[in-house]
Amino acid sequence: MTLRITPEGRVKLTVPATISTSEALAFLRKKENWVRKHLLRRQTHARTNPPEATDGALVWYLGKSYPLVTVASTRNSVRFDGDTFLFHYADKSAFVDALERFYKRAAERFIPERVAFWSEKMGLVPKAVRCRRYKSRWGCCHADNTLSFNTALMRYEIRLVDYVVIHELAHIRHKHHQPSFWRVVERYEPDWKSLRKRLL
Repeated sequence: MTLRITPEGRVKLTVPATISTSEALAFLRKKENWVRKHLLRRQTHARTNPPEATDGALVWYLGKSYPLVTVASTRNSVRFDGDTFLFHYADKSAFVDALERFYKRAAERFIPERVAFWSEKMGLVPKAVRCRRYKSRWGCCHADNTLSFNTALMRYEIRLVDYVVIHELAHIRHKHHQPSFWRVVERYEPDWKSLRKRLL
């Protein structure tokens, strides 16, 4: 049996066909404290955006939330003016995709700058830097030392973005999560354990 909290904050229990309902419920009761702890952490730290475009809804960008304003238009696009997110729409149901495109553009500008900053400090140089939407990872260091980052990082504080950048740069030296890898991470971000818990 596996138990996890989905990105939307739902509790998901996966049960093999050989396990009875009563056994599954007993397992879930045993994990109640774990579920409560993780839901509370999600409530505190998750940077979840609204699934639909409504005026006044809050949209996350670099760790702060900003109000959304919708404007009827001939196309679907999201723009940020420093104080407000503007959704120009021909079809309101296109909001999530338009917001994802905004984050991708923002990530492609912002994250390579953070990689360049930390690359110089750490003396570790990637082959290339890419930004894309991942479902279940924040970053990846490929075998050829190309680094990929989740565009959803743009919802989080700069320090959290920096932690992921440091983490992936450290994989250029160590392609594993053994103690030697974590020593490199800790040299540049001593608080990595608590930061890691805030990425949801």
